[in-house]
Amino acid sequence: MAWSNSDATGTKPRIPVERQVREVKQLVTSNSTSASSNTIYFTYNDGGQNNVANIGIVAGQYVYATNLSSGGLAGFFFSNNTVKSISGNSVTFTNNTFGIINAGVTIGFDSIINYNTANNPNFILANTFADTILVTASRLPNVNTSITSNGSFNTGWTHVRKKTNSDGTVRYLRETLVCIANAVATTTASGNTHDGQIFRGL
Repeated sequence: MAWSNSDATGTKPRIPVERQVREVKQLVTSNSTSASSNTIYFTYNDGGQNNVANIGIVAGQYVYATNLSSGGLAGFFFSNNTVKSISGNSVTFTNNTFGIINAGVTIGFDSIINYNTANNPNFILANTFADTILVTASRLPNVNTSITSNGSFNTGWTHVRKKTNSDGTVRYLRETLVCIANAVATTTASGNTHDGQIFRGL
């Protein structure tokens, strides 16, 4: 799924501006994994004891099946599953698989991108991806009046960016990424960008 109609974790549109993780390694499954299993075995050669830890697989990494569909599923976004533990050539995940995973399937392992804040004391990591917000029907009447001059909003996922012109005037650029008829917000913060409150209410 490329997006969702709710503001749950990982449901934002999967576009480059939402990049959250970086791929570390891809491994190929060595045998068929049954549905509702949380342990997968891989085939590879690390030049030693064939332990996934030797090639950079660690607990907490996010995991993606890269060739389960045509064209694959790119990483760079949080998924619903992470590495729980490793042992030899097997990896145990925090959640069970949804279905059978055949031998020969490529699985991608991604780590969270850590931003260097040393040179930018005003950088707030929690706000990194806050500019993509979910607009619901109940939020439309509660839009911040300072950005209504940019035109009307649609319900769904919208990217809002604050821009300061050379003369000091402030504008808000907005782009509808995905129109959704029945968008459902569950957190007040999902209507806000890192520059402030854009929408009020759910």
